[in-house]
Amino acid sequence: MSLLRRLWISVVVAMTVVLVGAFTVSLLTARSYFEQQLSAQASDGAVSLALSMSQQSKDVATMELLVTALFDGGHYRQIRFTDPSGRVLVERTQEDMAEGVPAWLISLVPLEARPGQALVSDGWRQVGKVNVLAARSYAYRSLWRGSLQLGSVMLAIGLFWAMAVSMLLRWVRRPLDEMAEQAEAIGAGQFRVIDEPRVLELQSMARALNRMSERVRMLFAEQAGRIALLRDEGSHDSGTGLLNRAAFNGELRRVLSDPDVTPGGCLAVLRIADLVVLNQKLGRARTDEWLTAVAEVLRVGLEEGDDVALGRLGGAEFGVLVPGLGLADGRAMLERLCSAVIALDLELDDGAYRLRLDAAAVAYRRDDTPGALMARVDSALMRAEAEGCIVAEPGGSPLPIPVPGAEGWREMLDAALSRHEFTLTSYPVLSAEGRLVHREYMLRLPTGGAVLTAGQFMPAAVRVGLAAACDLEAVRLGIARLAASAEPIAINVAPRSLIEAGFLDALDILLATAGEAASRISVEVSERGLDASLAGLEPLAEVLARHGAHLGIEHFGRQLAALPRLYALRLAYLKLDGSFVAGLHENAGHQRLVKAIVDVARGLDVVVYAEQVHSAEEWAAAGALGVGGMTGPEASRRMAVS
Repeated sequence: MSLLRRLWISVVVAMTVVLVGAFTVSLLTARSYFEQQLSAQASDGAVSLALSMSQQSKDVATMELLVTALFDGGHYRQIRFTDPSGRVLVERTQEDMAEGVPAWLISLVPLEARPGQALVSDGWRQVGKVNVLAARSYAYRSLWRGSLQLGSVMLAIGLFWAMAVSMLLRWVRRPLDEMAEQAEAIGAGQFRVIDEPRVLELQSMARALNRMSERVRMLFAEQAGRIALLRDEGSHDSGTGLLNRAAFNGELRRVLSDPDVTPGGCLAVLRIADLVVLNQKLGRARTDEWLTAVAEVLRVGLEEGDDVALGRLGGAEFGVLVPGLGLADGRAMLERLCSAVIALDLELDDGAYRLRLDAAAVAYRRDDTPGALMARVDSALMRAEAEGCIVAEPGGSPLPIPVPGAEGWREMLDAALSRHEFTLTSYPVLSAEGRLVHREYMLRLPTGGAVLTAGQFMPAAVRVGLAAACDLEAVRLGIARLAASAEPIAINVAPRSLIEAGFLDALDILLATAGEAASRISVEVSERGLDASLAGLEPLAEVLARHGAHLGIEHFGRQLAALPRLYALRLAYLKLDGSFVAGLHENAGHQRLVKAIVDVARGLDVVVYAEQVHSAEEWAAAGALGVGGMTGPEASRRMAVS
């Protein structure tokens, strides 16, 4: 029982005792008053009757007439006249019935009035004695009416007092509830500040909670800032801010191995020749400033995209990775970037130096290996250096295009949705000890003798407005899998679907059909498609929580400052981006970053998984850093062996 409820009960009990006590005292006082009045009435009646009898003749008939006259005219229940020897000469009695008065009141509050007595004399001779008992019915009726009136008034006072105490306690409880909600919000990663209450005793507590909320917020901000700094130190070039070579290679490995990334694209390298000459002419400091300006020009001139990667591979060599970009567009991109770099104002003392750039682009497919692909682009770059022009080298056979144009995609996807032609393929997520955590299911579309991955058809689905329908189909298929297996599942949902009208309502209905099995469903959203405000995640989290389902974030690593906000959305787990996992056992910078993320996530009660674990060494390194689960080729191999 709460303290305020106990306080309210104690006040009500005390007030009840006070009112009952006051009522009892008033009732006893009234009884004493009525007993005195009845005794006085009986005494007055006896004296009056005895005086009348003393002045009349002393025959019995006269005495009886006088007794009858007093009895009929007064409120008496008994009048008795006896001779000196005690023999009753005249007696009149009547029942003392108090109509309308409950019997319990008469038995609880009896009126014991003394009888009135007086002597009847004839001169100096005593001829008898008069005994008079006053009737109590009138007193009982008056006592009952007074008790009702007094009880009503006291009940009204008690109710009014109880309501006043309730309102007072509610007024006190409101700031207490706000402080309790603030404390829970702090635990949930929401750093609220409340207004100080007007209750003096609670102001210091509210002030302390506000200070704690602000300190915890600053602590999380500092931790997120340190993690971001570790990320930049381990994966970004200190001079230009671009990805370093290790991080760029990690991105390359990720796009070549992730089945849900566009299965082809363009890898380009741009090199500024004679960096040594520039150092001699400009000096190291000015050369570094100029390279930073080159990096900014490349960053601005590069088309934005979730999977586009720009890195400094070493010296004055810059790499560009654009999934989904054709070779012709890649060549045009290089020409545009080279022109932008040449347009930079390179101030030399002699003004005679002519900047020379070498650039090459190669097309790749998912079945390429990172080492072979980098060797191809290096070879193409040597040709570009020898020939003095941009070299664009095609890869293997071009990727098949299932249908041409947006309308063709729309017709094919609409037909597949209406005929339920989509299927799911699963990838295991294992704990560090090899235990199955859940199976991650991804959507596939069989067509024309081939099977299209989500990376092939989802960009088109987004373009034609069918991404939400495809995601709902994946959830429907996943719920059907729950009926056939007791294993937990995870379903990928595109960030774009979260802001599509009607998607969350339809998802709510689908999860309701799963019943209790919905607690074995996790819905994953890629961080790469989320904006800084995490649009759509909060309503998604509400829908999932309503059915006991879980929320996960995959490809995590860019929006590190969003960790506390993700926890406020009841995030169950996050999956580290594969670029941070690549070569984790050899990259001390990424090890510090992963360890920091794991420590913060553990404090927020969020589990961290690692994506794209390719080797036993990466698996062991991630497990040693506290990563709770792994997915990728190594997880699939271990699952197959077990």
